[in-house]
Amino acid sequence: MNLVQLSEYSFDSKKTGCPFQPISFSMAPGDVVSISTDSADDALNFLKALATLVHPLQGEYRYKESMLDFSDYRNLLDTKKNIGFITSHAALISNLTVRQNLLLMNAYFANSFSTQLDSRTQELCRLFSLQDKLEMRPADLTDHDYRFVVTVRELSKTPEMLLMEYPEKYIGIANLETLSTVLFNMLGGNMCLVFLSEYRHFIETFSKRELVISKGTIQEVAGGFKGHRIGGSKES
Repeated sequence: MNLVQLSEYSFDSKKTGCPFQPISFSMAPGDVVSISTDSADDALNFLKALATLVHPLQGEYRYKESMLDFSDYRNLLDTKKNIGFITSHAALISNLTVRQNLLLMNAYFANSFSTQLDSRTQELCRLFSLQDKLEMRPADLTDHDYRFVVTVRELSKTPEMLLMEYPEKYIGIANLETLSTVLFNMLGGNMCLVFLSEYRHFIETFSKRELVISKGTIQEVAGGFKGHRIGGSKES
């Protein structure tokens, strides 16, 4: 059974100002897909489409074989609970502490009303050195720590599909090893991963399939990642 299936699916291209050519694309549990692109905006829009944050112009989006209804965002809430999205556009709730932000997500995504962070979230906080920042408000965090909290929040959902926008830029290359360790454990549980990156080592470590997004089209590279990156760095 596919986790995600897009059929003749189209949405707006930020680069061309026109709709994307309709695509058909599917992912099975455990798939890992990297994105190569000449337009970061279009690649991000594709990630947003997978996250059900973009209204399709045409086509079908099936999640676990159930067709999604975009006519009302409330119809998508159960699906959104299964998707993690680490992106520069993610935000924390400003009037809550870090702990409260993480507890709120746990309450929403895991239907838990505990006043204590679960063991997995605590371990993620330890890995990203956030233990002494749990009572701080987002405005008091450094930019790096703010992004670490967003990363922990999205990882702690234990998502069925995780989407990432340039993780090497978002959390920094120095922290990719920590993230990679967490991802290896999560991928062992059949999570799907789709990511946009220019960091060759990260791509080669994880990518099993490659999509090329260019000039309003989305195409899959036959045989998976081959090393050529449109608009991307070849440096390790």
